[in-house]
Amino acid sequence: MIWLGETTTLSLAAPKKASLRTTVPMAVVNQFKLAVGDKLDWTFDVKDGEMILIVRPIKRGGAE
Repeated sequence: MIWLGETTTLSLAAPKKASLRTTVPMAVVNQFKLAVGDKLDWTFDVKDGEMILIVRPIKRGGAE
């Protein structure tokens, strides 16, 4: 496994909403050749007090 460090900043997704947004790191964009409008599937797991994320692109056209 390759560990690449990225730091992002959270901002409000929309005024008066409880959600936050951040930027998708360029390492992820480049790995999956992402473009505006593409979708990502996020899987989360917590082990030893750390959250592990698995990010998979959802193929254009909706099929995974």
